[in-house]
Amino acid sequence: MLYFPVGKASTKKRTLSYAGPQDESPRVESSTTLVKPDFLHKPVVHILLIAILGLIVYSNSFRVPFQFDDLPNIKDNPIIKDFQYFVEPSSAKALPLYDDLKSRFIGHLTFALNCKMHGLNVTGYHIVNLLIHIINALLVYWIVILTFRTPALKPSHNNYQRFADLIALFSALLFVSHPVQTQAVTYIVQRFASPATLFYLLSIASYIRSRLSTERHTRFIFYIISFISAFLAMKTKEIAFTLPVMITIYEIMFFEGKLTKRILYLIPLLLTMAIIPFTLLSLDKPVGSLISDVSEATRVETTVSRMDYLFTEFRVIVTYIRLLFLPIGQNLDYDYPIYRSFFDSRVFLSLLVLTSIISFGIYILCRYRRSAPHIKLISFGIFWFFIALSIESSIIPIVDVIFEH
Repeated sequence: MLYFPVGKASTKKRTLSYAGPQDESPRVESSTTLVKPDFLHKPVVHILLIAILGLIVYSNSFRVPFQFDDLPNIKDNPIIKDFQYFVEPSSAKALPLYDDLKSRFIGHLTFALNCKMHGLNVTGYHIVNLLIHIINALLVYWIVILTFRTPALKPSHNNYQRFADLIALFSALLFVSHPVQTQAVTYIVQRFASPATLFYLLSIASYIRSRLSTERHTRFIFYIISFISAFLAMKTKEIAFTLPVMITIYEIMFFEGKLTKRILYLIPLLLTMAIIPFTLLSLDKPVGSLISDVSEATRVETTVSRMDYLFTEFRVIVTYIRLLFLPIGQNLDYDYPIYRSFFDSRVFLSLLVLTSIISFGIYILCRYRRSAPHIKLISFGIFWFFIALSIESSIIPIVDVIFEH
């Protein structure tokens, strides 16, 4: 009695397993599963996420008034109120910001465009600052994606590109929303730093794109973009001086090929490093004057000695690192102490921390460059951090020993 019903039920189950509705349901579920990841991995979705997050984070900053250096550089600056000074920069020789116009031409030009469009209404200046910041975040996104396509980081599994896209998205979202970026966006005069960063990142991204291209025409176009961006970065702010160095390190770490060909690729970009020294030293002066001007050209409005400044910067860089991981206690105008002795325990310990981080970057690069090539990303990030800071956090004294931009 028990056998027949069980067998009958079992037969029905086997029959139903081949029936239409049960056979189709897995395909519907599979289709739904495939659509969502494809949608979330679309570059246009990532771009929108980055832009929207940036807008949300800084939406309350559009009416922040001019502060500190905004006044002499924007509100009370006659240079940005007359385009004639940009057509003939020499006509501004009698003005107090003439030297600054020569070395930071692009930054002053953007302020002049703002002033032409809406005068001294702060909202327009803030919108441009935010737009530049979002573009910088998108360039970070592009650089990370391109880096995962370089010969040093070859695909290792089927989902490699999706993994790379997510890493790029996370990096850009972190860049656009990290609190340490606040001053570079909301403090209007820091636009001198943000366009320099834009051209800096665009130059690196275009160089990578050029090196990855297999078509001569495309390779040439992106290389020209990289070169022009490097030139513009040098004319925006002095921090761009390290750009060719970073491109050289990137080339060594992530690309392959004949040494002579790689050197030829780098030479034009390395030559752009001459722009900033030539600008600062004013080539229209006699040679004797140029030599005597070297000391003053590498000092910005401060009487702090170079060694005292260097000792202080050991502490400052540790503060920057702490802010990256724990962004609390931020300040627009620090009252930071000057350290005058290498043997001060705080200076020595700070140097020890910094040396340990750099040594770690070198160690993992040498130890894992073949067995785990993705470790190169950590090393490169460490090198970039310290090299980018080398202009303003070394032996070139500036009036603010610490600034979060």
